[in-house]
Amino acid sequence: FYIVERNPTVIDVREQFPILDIGETLEICAEFGVRHQYKKGFPEPFTLDFLITENTEDGIRYRAASIKTPEDAINPAVRRRLAVENRWCAKRGISWTLVDTRRFTDTVLRNLLFIRGWFRHRLQPNERTSQRYAQRFLGTYRRNVPLAELITATCKELRMQPDTGADTFRYCAWRSMIPVSLEHPVSLERPLVMQHVHSGC
Repeated sequence: FYIVERNPTVIDVREQFPILDIGETLEICAEFGVRHQYKKGFPEPFTLDFLITENTEDGIRYRAASIKTPEDAINPAVRRRLAVENRWCAKRGISWTLVDTRRFTDTVLRNLLFIRGWFRHRLQPNERTSQRYAQRFLGTYRRNVPLAELITATCKELRMQPDTGADTFRYCAWRSMIPVSLEHPVSLERPLVMQHVHSGC
């Protein structure tokens, strides 16, 4: 969810979206030899893990994502049910993706929670200020220097309060203005690892 939420083109994310076209899913199940789930004698709707609405250059587009572990993804019964979801989406021009969860490590989750802190702390981001901050931070950045020191140096140059500077860093990282590596731990006490090497680093 956090990875999708970071995408600036995403305007809505619906989790466990129910496919209420029961008649059609019953037909697709019969076609694929899949047993439709029932509850108390009535067909239970299939659900899409994510139905994502995006604002693209071609207008509003929808895409679906199924989130499964590698073990579930190779389970024949699960794959047949996923085929039903895929077919239903294809008939409506909705792209459908099976998401590989192996990259969703505890480190990635902790990092996303850390940089999303700007939202929890109720920062009201200003895009112009954020761009200036990101540019100054990247010019200040050095390897093997704790993140807190980098933020302090950036705040000093911009005459910004430390708390605001820390949350502005989080916002810039969230929006990928500062390309933080999510595979390495991110905290104020640790040196920051970037996705790419910037000049002057």
